[in-house]
Amino acid sequence: MKVVDVVAAIIEETHHKNSRILIAQRDTQSDLSGYWEFPGGKIEPNETPQQALCRELYEELGIDNIQVTDHIATSEIQQPERIIRLQAWRVTAYRGIIQLRCHSHFLWLSPEEVENYPLAPADIPLLQAYRKSLQPQ
Repeated sequence: MKVVDVVAAIIEETHHKNSRILIAQRDTQSDLSGYWEFPGGKIEPNETPQQALCRELYEELGIDNIQVTDHIATSEIQQPERIIRLQAWRVTAYRGIIQLRCHSHFLWLSPEEVENYPLAPADIPLLQAYRKSLQPQ
């Protein structure tokens, strides 16, 4: 069975104690159209996950100078012909103004508010792991 390695960014925006993260809505051209996701995409041959994330965020959102920090979690989704292995990485800073190049909308929400939106199935365990990473140890 083919494994497709994919990266997703949990982009944080912090003001005082209130932290918000970005979710983007898949456009009508996408599979899972209308679902919300953490932006990202496939890791190309000879790319590290961090390089793939920087490239994908530039292609999808028009942002660069991206600061990728820690790995949050990896989830796997079994499809009939392949397995999607999705890695979530924390992004703490970037340069530029977000543009919708392949999404129909984006929102900045608290991690709790994100649960009110229909997330793509592979992103749900990533949100749960992210929320757990925020809890004091």
